[in-house]
Amino acid sequence: MKILAFYLKTILLALPFALVIAFYVWVDPFMVIRNYNDYDSPIVMQSEGTVGWKKYKMFRHIRHYDSFIMGSSCTKAFNTADWLQYINGSPFRFFGNAEGLADMCLKLEALDRQPGQKIRNLLIVGEVDFLSRGLPQKGATYSVPPEVSGQSWIAYQTTHLQAFFALKFLKKYLRYRFTHRYTDDMNGVINNHGRMRTRFTNDAIPYAEPLIHKQGERFWQTPEWLSARAENYVFTEQKPVIFHAQLACLLRIKRICDKHHTNLKIAIGPAYKTGAVNHTDIELLKKIFGQYNVVDYSDRAHIAFTDYHYFSDPAHYRNSVGRLILHDLYRAHI
Repeated sequence: MKILAFYLKTILLALPFALVIAFYVWVDPFMVIRNYNDYDSPIVMQSEGTVGWKKYKMFRHIRHYDSFIMGSSCTKAFNTADWLQYINGSPFRFFGNAEGLADMCLKLEALDRQPGQKIRNLLIVGEVDFLSRGLPQKGATYSVPPEVSGQSWIAYQTTHLQAFFALKFLKKYLRYRFTHRYTDDMNGVINNHGRMRTRFTNDAIPYAEPLIHKQGERFWQTPEWLSARAENYVFTEQKPVIFHAQLACLLRIKRICDKHHTNLKIAIGPAYKTGAVNHTDIELLKKIFGQYNVVDYSDRAHIAFTDYHYFSDPAHYRNSVGRLILHDLYRAHI
């Protein structure tokens, strides 16, 4: 009887967890258990690396992608339609959340492994944090499918299940799921913007731009912006971040680009009060990839672009800046 009581208590204790796991499998919030026709209007914020790979595999035989915009979320400032003014190809934006150099390397190497895949053009978009991350990052935010990362399917699914059980996620997700009401504290967990990306090219939907045109100066008077603008600005350079691990990643990128005869460009955008990329890092990038293949808008020469009007939020510059960077990167070839 004692053994029976023990098993009964164990089952009762495990039941809530089993029910939550069953609910997770049913709702598949991160869209990683089953395949979907549309990944662009999710309920929760997803791993962009996972979404990008699934969409690439879904449409590659239709669109014949051969040109890729890769890097951090600042890629949202670069629209493939604008890029097509300077390149010939079929473009796809394949970025990641807070992506690092090593994360991007994994994805570029996965592209290189795909049978018949060409990489004619590559635009890498980064900043200090991107350049500093010489090792792949862990967690659901940075997750990519096993085909890209090399990890097991079980490890991949466990990563997302652990993210679902995290209280800071689960409480907000369940509250939204049952109330269907978005509150500001759900930012970063719940998607409040509707469709986030275009279907075939994976461009970001610039939801801030209509608000800027409608609100004008009021757009930059939110509490977040007023707090950011209150800080005094003094031009500074960050410390160098390219060391052995980062250099190894850069050389891996160069080997793949040399193999495909890729037209490679690197865009370092403006930074809002966070400091410029160190000039020695920029010089190294230019030494490896070519003097005219790197543009740095975080330097002193582009200090005008630290004005808040060039940003949709303190971490992301606008499409108008992206268009200027593209012009600078490709003007020698027009």
